[in-house]
Amino acid sequence: MMQKIKEYYINKSIQSKMMVNILLILAIAVVVLSYLNMNVLNRSLTNMNNEQTLELAGQVTLRIENYIQEVSKKMDLLLAEPAIKAFNEQNVKEDELLSTLERYTTTDKNIAGILVVDSKGEMVSNTMQLVEDSPLNMESWYIQTVAEPETFHLFSQQIGRNITSFYDSYKADNILSMAKALVDEQGNVNGMVLFDMKLDHMESIINSAELGRSGFLYISNRKGEVVYAPVNPIVYRIHPTMIGGEKDVQIDGEGYQIIAQETGISDWNIVGVFPKNVTLGIILEVITSFVIYAVLIFIFGIILSVYLTKTLTRPISKLKNLMAEAEQGKLEIRYDSIYNDEISQLGHSFNKMIEAIKNLLSLVYTEQKAKREAELKAFQAQIKPHFLYNTLDTINWMAMEYEADDIVEVVESLTNLFRISLSKGNEIISLENEVKHVQSYLMIQKVRYEEQFDYEITYDDTLKSAKVIKLIIQPLVENAIYHGIKGRKESGHIRVDIHSDAKDLFIIVSDTGGGMEPEHVARMNHIFEGMLEKDDRYGIGLFNVNERIKLNFGLEYGLKISSEPGQGTTVTIKHPIQY
Repeated sequence: MMQKIKEYYINKSIQSKMMVNILLILAIAVVVLSYLNMNVLNRSLTNMNNEQTLELAGQVTLRIENYIQEVSKKMDLLLAEPAIKAFNEQNVKEDELLSTLERYTTTDKNIAGILVVDSKGEMVSNTMQLVEDSPLNMESWYIQTVAEPETFHLFSQQIGRNITSFYDSYKADNILSMAKALVDEQGNVNGMVLFDMKLDHMESIINSAELGRSGFLYISNRKGEVVYAPVNPIVYRIHPTMIGGEKDVQIDGEGYQIIAQETGISDWNIVGVFPKNVTLGIILEVITSFVIYAVLIFIFGIILSVYLTKTLTRPISKLKNLMAEAEQGKLEIRYDSIYNDEISQLGHSFNKMIEAIKNLLSLVYTEQKAKREAELKAFQAQIKPHFLYNTLDTINWMAMEYEADDIVEVVESLTNLFRISLSKGNEIISLENEVKHVQSYLMIQKVRYEEQFDYEITYDDTLKSAKVIKLIIQPLVENAIYHGIKGRKESGHIRVDIHSDAKDLFIIVSDTGGGMEPEHVARMNHIFEGMLEKDDRYGIGLFNVNERIKLNFGLEYGLKISSEPGQGTTVTIKHPIQY
């Protein structure tokens, strides 16, 4: 599919390609900018919601703290009342005490009831009574208050406690209890005072803090239990583990952002909750706006691209039409332009080309004549190798007639040498023919130098059909004769050994000549590896073989030489196996 699209695009006109490129750039720019803007907007909205939540939570905390402080001051005033002091000194004046409690409950409508308990668990209250006939000093809220007598205590959700209100409208789950121990002048704890405060005032504080369109605040304790919350089904699906710092959570498949802020009031947290879909809704509105703008940009981009591409491609189309006319032989046409841009320069070059073609046509006759002469010379050059083969064949038959077997052998070797060297123009030949070529060469040199050297060639018959670059062994053998053995008094030996591994062919030519100095060997190997420039002092045969192999098969192939003075020289060809 991608290949078809690519071919379709390549075959379109320049104008179409430019329009596609402009629109593609616009599309990429719009998509990238939209994506980046959406991320920035999402982070900004989230940060704004978090900051708003924390700010509202701080305001709510401050108002609640002020409210609690006001209640604590009233409690301190109550503790200073003579009737409470008498109760603390175990000199109970119940009528006076009830009258005092009544005065506080009637003057502050936020007080649902006041309870005074002595150290034996006996209580006095104008609004509350026992649920069961058992002492209150066994209640957890009593034990906690008298255990820390100097501290002001808050209790919420005191469901199951052994006291109840005279009024059914105020239950344990819609009041907030505040307690403080009764301590006499000697520091003895003689009981406690308990205020039950209506949550109406706290409710008004919480509800006055609007958190977006559908967010809300509520109060929980450190355990995650709800102290007070507005009517909302989500509150009771918030697990305590979801509260703490800033968290994104899933509740009933919906995403919510929950931010908790600790307060200085007992162990309370002010918790802000707002749904993520509100933020997503705003983002969707922005995306809709972006889509509208993107469509308008694309419409404008199409109009602009049509105008721009026509302006740019009109001179190209004109030049293309002129070239089509020139192909039909109309050589009087010219490209005219008053501008000097790239297309105009190309048009001027076109004019020069047409003029050059006209000048060249005047030389057609001369060139045709020269061509015929060149063809005749090429034909004659083709005849020469055949004439040489025929002449050698004639010499061969004459030598056979006179039973000159040594001449016959040399002529046959020379014939094979020429035939394989030409190889009908093929650069790649079989290993078998390459070996025959070097055998013919060695045979001729053996006749020439007689007993000055002998030779052997060994290779596996299974490699006969392997393909190699022609004439790569003969230069190595020639080098062994002329630089290794020739000129030495004692007879030498040349060995050609060919073997292979899984993927490569190794042709090893070694001689028993005088060898070379280590620095000479190192320099030649560096030249073979391309680390040094060629040096004509070392001849060109080996280097040409190395270059031909590397050019055909890569730098990992080629020649490597090893030698020691007086021990002979070995040259190894690494050539890939090919069939």
